[in-house]
Amino acid sequence: MSYRWPFFVALTASFLFFFSFQMLLAPFPLFVQSIGGTPADLGLVMGVFALTAVLSRPLAGWLADSKGRRIGLIIGGLIFTVSFVLYAVVKSLKVLIPLRLFHGTGIAFFTTAYIALISDLAPPDRRGEALGLAAMASPLSLLVSPLVGAYLAKGGHFSRLFLASAGVSALSLALSSLLPETLLDAPAPKKQRGFAYLFHRPYIWLLISITITVAVTYGAVISFLPVFVEERGVGNAGLFFSAFAFTLLVIQVAAGRLSDRVGRRAVAVPAIGLLALSMALTARLNSQASLLLAAVIYGLGYGATRTSIDATIVDKVVKGARGTAMGLNYAGFDFGIGMGSFLLGLVAEMWNYQVMYASIAGLCLLVGLIFLVLS
Repeated sequence: MSYRWPFFVALTASFLFFFSFQMLLAPFPLFVQSIGGTPADLGLVMGVFALTAVLSRPLAGWLADSKGRRIGLIIGGLIFTVSFVLYAVVKSLKVLIPLRLFHGTGIAFFTTAYIALISDLAPPDRRGEALGLAAMASPLSLLVSPLVGAYLAKGGHFSRLFLASAGVSALSLALSSLLPETLLDAPAPKKQRGFAYLFHRPYIWLLISITITVAVTYGAVISFLPVFVEERGVGNAGLFFSAFAFTLLVIQVAAGRLSDRVGRRAVAVPAIGLLALSMALTARLNSQASLLLAAVIYGLGYGATRTSIDATIVDKVVKGARGTAMGLNYAGFDFGIGMGSFLLGLVAEMWNYQVMYASIAGLCLLVGLIFLVLS
């Protein structure tokens, strides 16, 4: 079976959705500062967005499984478009914080419905490949969108940036509205969907725990790596992220295709091992070459683990529970980044960053061993 047109429309809609969001990555902290925000305020503004994304995932999953995938995409796209327009008129933190709470729900609804839709559209024998392709939207847009956003906001023209983001988001919304509904005409019986269905499937929770572990590594990289690189004097941390992004673009589809052929477990177990290796290498950074090597290995492990685990979850649940399962999986990822970063910060403060990264390597090995035994 080959991919049908809705698959490519969904990919394009996702690319535009993330492009509209990632245009804000570079200029948004400057915007917060321009309306009187302190570094602590910036942390709060970013934190509440992530919090509402986590809390909204279960509702987004239920909606996708009971009402359909398409409505989740439309609600998420609409929330994003409206939020960007409202950003253009915000003048104080008192208004910005509740707006960020509202905005955070948008990413939960869109991405949860999106991954459920893709899993429905994917030919069963190419599901890993399809999920790998689906995951490319965010890193692909990340290569360009922050540069575009920084250019539009140059000179403090934040309103121009926000309205441009709204326009891109509106295009994503328009494409989403063209997609056919992939859920069955009638929702599955309650015993085959929602939390009741997943509660009695401990293997799904094991898979979600692996996603949380991946998120812990990601939180350690985005939160602490720049400081650790500076401390070690081993070059520019930006090189790590560039090498990681390019590796991710290549490995996600390749790993998905490989998992279709040799099995999910055969890809996931070595991938978790690569995560452990990358964290161990990061703990012992001593040159720019070691930094780039750690980045490439991390990209290989991260991309292959996420793609194979996502595909395994879709394989193991009935169609009517995919939205809920993937919503919980993505909520686990969001939770792992936030809580992992907090706990790892305590480890780094009590000991140092080297101990912190070494401990994450140990965690990855432990989780990989448990998965190997129980799967």
